[in-house]
Amino acid sequence: MRRQRVTSVWLVSVWLVAGLISVAPAAQAHAQPMDPIPGEGFFVVGRDVGLGLYRTDGTASTFGVWINDVPTQDSMCLWFSYSTPGPDKAHVVATNMSIGPMYANINPTVQSFESHNCQPWVRVP
Repeated sequence: MRRQRVTSVWLVSVWLVAGLISVAPAAQAHAQPMDPIPGEGFFVVGRDVGLGLYRTDGTASTFGVWINDVPTQDSMCLWFSYSTPGPDKAHVVATNMSIGPMYANINPTVQSFESHNCQPWVRVP
């Protein structure tokens, strides 16, 4: 009788653990990409952001620093798109820097997106 009870407990435990393992990845797969995309951060395409054309109103700085009528890099919105899931500058697909409005095209060749000092990125319909 004891052996049957131990076997039953073990089978129920295995069943519960297997059920949890099979449910966990499914919950992650249904995560919705962010829209708008925050203006500061690194994002993986598919998990954090979706494909599409995005627009920002430009720099998030409340004031700009200008030297010889040129804004400094710290005053500008800067973004990169990468062909790899990591921020490897050797794999930049596209980049841009501006104080004003900009667009970023996150197409199927892009695996990650990085944004610095920008206002939020909104998907263009």
